[in-house]
Amino acid sequence: MKHLTVKLSLLLALVAMLGLAIAPAAAQDLPTNSITVTGYGQAFGAPDVAYVEVGVDVADKDVNVAFTRANDTMNAVTEALKGLGIAPEDLRTTNISVYSDYYNPETGGNDPEPTYRVNNTLRVTVRDISQASEVISTAVNAGANTVYNLSFGIADTAELEQQARAQAVEDARVRAQNLAELTCVTLGEPIIITEFSGNQLPPIPYRADAAAMGLGGGGAPVETGQLSVNVQVDITFAISG
Repeated sequence: MKHLTVKLSLLLALVAMLGLAIAPAAAQDLPTNSITVTGYGQAFGAPDVAYVEVGVDVADKDVNVAFTRANDTMNAVTEALKGLGIAPEDLRTTNISVYSDYYNPETGGNDPEPTYRVNNTLRVTVRDISQASEVISTAVNAGANTVYNLSFGIADTAELEQQARAQAVEDARVRAQNLAELTCVTLGEPIIITEFSGNQLPPIPYRADAAAMGLGGGGAPVETGQLSVNVQVDITFAISG
């Protein structure tokens, strides 16, 4: 038993020695001396696609009448947009709703019998952005009495992303160099890089009804402005003191 105990003790001692020998080597692989910074980049471009929702809102005491009128009007709107050159795959129904409403805005109270309201909304993707105003006017002239959520986008943002990425990396390097100088260390190569990118395509709030837009008048004024593509990078640089 004493002989076995001696062997076990020697084995444990050997494992401990190996652990001490390996630990410093593993520690050398860790980026213990480093600076981590965040860089930001932004590039702007003109939008080349527009999105808008047009629809009909019909009210009647007879639900069947309201439903039929809404469907007929939306069919007319759809055909008018197709006639303008909008492809069928760029027309998508986003809402059909039917509900009863007892409130009478003229009296400020509730009627004994409900009024039925039918809403039908169509999302239109406008590939030729110069048609945005004409699309809205065409839909209204065809019977649409609601227009929602006009917004703009950029179909292919790859080039803008590359510009923003280059700015973000350079911004991170400048920040890291400033920190290195302030702390009296030497900046080395980047050892960890993480990117976060996204498009900031601010929607343009837009809602109108037929009366507000003035049926028979000129097209609704639409200004596209510019959109931004943003990239953020987190970069860890090695440093030496």
